[in-house]
Amino acid sequence: MTSFQLKPGTAFSDVYDRARAIAPEAFDAFGIRNLIEGEWVAVGDVREHRSPVDGSIIPGPPLVDRATAERAVKFALDEHDTWSQTELAERKEKVVAALDLLTEHREVLSLLIVWEIGKPWRLATTDVDRAIEGVRWYVEQIDRQLEGRVPLDGPVSNIASWNYPMSVQVHAELVQLLAGNAVVAKTPTQGGFHALTLAHALMRRVGLPVSLISGAGGTVGDVLVGASGIGAVSFVGGRANGREVAIKLEGSDRRHMLEEEGLNAWGIWDFSDWDSLAAHIRKGFEYGKQRCTAYPRFVVQRSLFARFLEAYEPVLQTLKFGHPLAVEHPDDELPELDFGPLISAKKASEVTNRFDEAVSRGGIPLVRRSLGEGRFLE
Repeated sequence: MTSFQLKPGTAFSDVYDRARAIAPEAFDAFGIRNLIEGEWVAVGDVREHRSPVDGSIIPGPPLVDRATAERAVKFALDEHDTWSQTELAERKEKVVAALDLLTEHREVLSLLIVWEIGKPWRLATTDVDRAIEGVRWYVEQIDRQLEGRVPLDGPVSNIASWNYPMSVQVHAELVQLLAGNAVVAKTPTQGGFHALTLAHALMRRVGLPVSLISGAGGTVGDVLVGASGIGAVSFVGGRANGREVAIKLEGSDRRHMLEEEGLNAWGIWDFSDWDSLAAHIRKGFEYGKQRCTAYPRFVVQRSLFARFLEAYEPVLQTLKFGHPLAVEHPDDELPELDFGPLISAKKASEVTNRFDEAVSRGGIPLVRRSLGEGRFLE
């Protein structure tokens, strides 16, 4: 049986020390800080976070109270007044400077994502790269996109889920900044806060008007949705939390964007291009079907079901899973995995219970895999 070890230099303590060396203003010996009124401050109720990678305890987000969140929003309002009057050329220059720093520290950002939310290395780096490359495209296109348009009348508040801290949250914030809007954002409480802290430290360093605070949704989230002067609310997350945000916005004329999880389906009938479908199925398993395009359900014409299974089952057999940083030899590259761990033991238990329930009601598992097939430390 193959024996695996942790890739040297990738332990959380090593990665945290690297982040702290890059941005000592945002990290200290006890954990991360909040970015409030333009300064990184040690404020808030620090919670422990259990890494999904190995169950170890790492510093969690320091949760602030309502009054502190309101201070952060008020400062963002003031910064917006100045930033919205800043020439587009200067906004582009500062955003590009931030992108260059994010590119320089891509590896540390990716390793933080691995430890916080369990993403395999390839998918963690993809999350960082999509943010950087996507915003670089906007830098090239923003002149024509802003023709005849002006910034909002207040900053944009951002509340996003934990699973794509860079390619969803940081990407959105940088585009909002390009468009002339200051930003105030909330870190997800389930994970991603270390990577977001480092990214925002680099953004703030080049003069971008960003604020970043941690807190419970019922406290900080309420402020970011309902505070006077907010120009727009950007929410990405689950349906339950999205419903709460929508209720708070009901009856107001505040601009908002709510992107919520969905369970879409492929419909397959009168079909014959099975090789192309197999490639789509393979990519759809990326990071445990977390992507919006990773449809989890298939509605298949009965006469094509046998042929569908011939395309589907081999894909399941090729999926690789395990510890994202486990290597056989110290000099080996980090593994190409499709799945790391789920975000928490609670979520793993929920999935197990749903599987058991489905089988008890007549569901038929097409493929069974065992933990022994994965790459794990002893």
